[in-house]
Amino acid sequence: MNHTLSLSSLTALLVPLVPLVLFAGATAPAQTNTLLIIADDVGIDAVGCYGLGSSPPPTPNIDALAARGVRFSNAQTCPVCSPTRACVMTGRHAFRTGVGRPLTTGSPGLDPGEVLLPEVLAPAGIATALIGKWHLGDDLGPLTPTAEGFGLFTGTIAGAINDYSHWPKVENGVVAFETNYATTDEVDEALAFITTATEPWCVVLSFHSAHTPMHAPPAGLHTQNLLGLDPAITPVPFFKAMIEAMDTEIGRLLATIPTQTLDATNVVFLGDNGTEDIVTEAPFDPTHGKTTVYDGGVHVPLIIAGPAVAGSPRVETHLAHSVDLFTTLAELQGVDAGAALPAGVALDGVSLVPLLQAAGQPAVRRYAYAEKFSGSAAMTQNGDQEVMRSETYSLLRFVEAGVVREEMYDLVADPYQTTDLMLQSGGPPANAYRNLGRAIAELRGVAWTAPFGYGCSGGGIQPVLRTNDLPELGTTFTMRVTGVGVGVPAVIGTLGLSNDTWNGNPLPYDLSAAGMLGCMLWSAPLTTRFVFPVGSVAQWSESIPVSPLFVGLTLFAQGFVLAPAANPGGALTTRGLEILIGE
Repeated sequence: MNHTLSLSSLTALLVPLVPLVLFAGATAPAQTNTLLIIADDVGIDAVGCYGLGSSPPPTPNIDALAARGVRFSNAQTCPVCSPTRACVMTGRHAFRTGVGRPLTTGSPGLDPGEVLLPEVLAPAGIATALIGKWHLGDDLGPLTPTAEGFGLFTGTIAGAINDYSHWPKVENGVVAFETNYATTDEVDEALAFITTATEPWCVVLSFHSAHTPMHAPPAGLHTQNLLGLDPAITPVPFFKAMIEAMDTEIGRLLATIPTQTLDATNVVFLGDNGTEDIVTEAPFDPTHGKTTVYDGGVHVPLIIAGPAVAGSPRVETHLAHSVDLFTTLAELQGVDAGAALPAGVALDGVSLVPLLQAAGQPAVRRYAYAEKFSGSAAMTQNGDQEVMRSETYSLLRFVEAGVVREEMYDLVADPYQTTDLMLQSGGPPANAYRNLGRAIAELRGVAWTAPFGYGCSGGGIQPVLRTNDLPELGTTFTMRVTGVGVGVPAVIGTLGLSNDTWNGNPLPYDLSAAGMLGCMLWSAPLTTRFVFPVGSVAQWSESIPVSPLFVGLTLFAQGFVLAPAANPGGALTTRGLEILIGE
């Protein structure tokens, strides 16, 4: 048995490859303001300018915002509100913050160690205010949002209000019942702050609308005919009235902000998750809405307008995510969000600013991820869900009876996700499935393996390469080649760092010229193991050092069966195996 290069010796090879990342500072003018408007339970089907759904409510003011800015057509959030809000506030996914579900009264909320958007902006002299819904825990009582960094908070700590015209309003840490219509009151408070601010500001206007309870807003705010209707029986018209009322108040807000101030303000409109099932209309599927990681639960409106937008108003088709707003809003106000975080804290958000600066820019992210989980960790309990999507495909994963079940969809050909590619003859597109699975593993730092390519056979032998264990730091994982047949003298197992090139040749490389008919080389060998099979199985082990350099490292394996009677070359190959090392 000969091992030409141990896996642990790869550390020496990897050290020079660790990149030095230089975070570029933002170039936004010091006096730029930011107004982030968050609509509650408003999916992409519920805003007129997206042109989806059978009859979206009138949203002329949101549409006008899109008409002077950038409308993102592939923006994603989490499927429920608290995780999305945590993403916006921290730039980090739910599996990192632990906020994977709607938080209830008494929930601890965000860890005190999390750095929130207002904490990043305050050192730059930017005044911050959160108006409306907090819904990120009440461990510090009515003072929670201000204790977490906001200069001003007025609104509600909890997620929902029972009555839009009689609700518990927190102001300066004091709770008192408010009888002003909630949507109107939230705009009143935003205007009070904005029109008196003497320094650059960032206002998060977090509407309760259009979250339940469904109701009839004040008549002057909408045009829906609700006469004789009961929202408990016919909720859709009331939902539309609530959105129209919110749009009307957004119009009042933008019309009242002094022109000079508005001209220096970047306005961002975001839906926090998809539309609720009881008000979802065809062609959208009510079982694919809010609380699910189907597209209807995570595909939301995102519109950005203001001085940061250069060029003509446009639709941006590249992927965006609510987690990107932390980085984006900071950059718009001249702050480097990444540099503001403690060393070692992962930042998932990427800046959308390049997509605002000109049309036709390259994508800033290849994938977008969303999740919902009920415990302290993701994908550990029944009912937990996650999704990873590219610009074309989405891979959904559900924990059911302790087992992970997967679905996959082509969002371009099948936007309403009616045809699960996992159930189709031949299975899903192999490369797309593999890439999405790898993206989940890389993001979450978990171990993962996946076969790729194809093997070859001959002489009654059809070898298959597998791994028995999860490849994690400090562990030994076993790889095995089965189906080698009786009388095979040896199997060669290889590991490498690349499946792109080998000795200057692009991979995969056809080995037919060497007499190995129909066989391909799928990875560039860096380590080799000569293994003597026992019966029809050959197996060997590889040890992974305890080194942070190895987390997320991708290895590529392949097996070679020495079988003189199989072909003129006397050897067969397995499929390739991609191995991602987890923590």
